[in-house]
Amino acid sequence: MKCRLSLVAVPILLFSTATLLAEPPAYRSTGDAPFTEAPSDVSYWVTYWQKPAPVIFGSEQDAFQQSVHDVSFPLNVYDQPLDPSAVDADAQWLKDHASQRFYIEGYASSDGNLGYNLSLSRRRAEWVKQALISKGIAESRIVMATPWGQLYPTCAELDESCWSKNRLVHFVYSPSTSPQ
Repeated sequence: MKCRLSLVAVPILLFSTATLLAEPPAYRSTGDAPFTEAPSDVSYWVTYWQKPAPVIFGSEQDAFQQSVHDVSFPLNVYDQPLDPSAVDADAQWLKDHASQRFYIEGYASSDGNLGYNLSLSRRRAEWVKQALISKGIAESRIVMATPWGQLYPTCAELDESCWSKNRLVHFVYSPSTSPQ
C-alpha cells in the first residue's frame, strides 16, 4: 500500500514543484521596455493569431494561404455565408489543386456562452465541409473539421464590429503524407 501511495505522491509532488518554480514568460511591448503586467490571455491570442501563418511547407502552402479565403457568417447562422461566392471560389481553387489537403476550422463570436458558440462553430465547419464535398472536393482531402467557438478570437473587443470578425470558417493547409 505504501509503495502504491509513493508511486502516486512522488509524480504529483514533482509536477507541482516544477509548475511553482517555473519562470513566467517575459512579455515585451513593441519597444524594448517590458510590460508592467502580463497581457490578458485574450489579447495575447488575438495578437498571436493576427500574425500571418509561417510558410513551413514551401510554395504549396504559400499558394494555399494566398488563394483559399475565410468564409464569413452572420450572427447565429451556420448555413448561409455572407458571401456564398467565397465557398465557390475556394472549391474551384481546391479542385484545380487536387493534391492539397486541409483542415476546416469553425469560429464564433464571443457574445454568447461558450457551449452555444462551440456548437455553432461546429455546425459552420461541418456545413462548409459538406458544401465543398457537394462541389466535388473529395472528403479524404479534408483532414478534419474542427470547432473552436470563441476560444481563439481574431478580435478581442466587446462590440458588434469586432464580434462580426470572429464569425467565420478558416482553412488551414496540411502537408501531403504521401511521397511525391
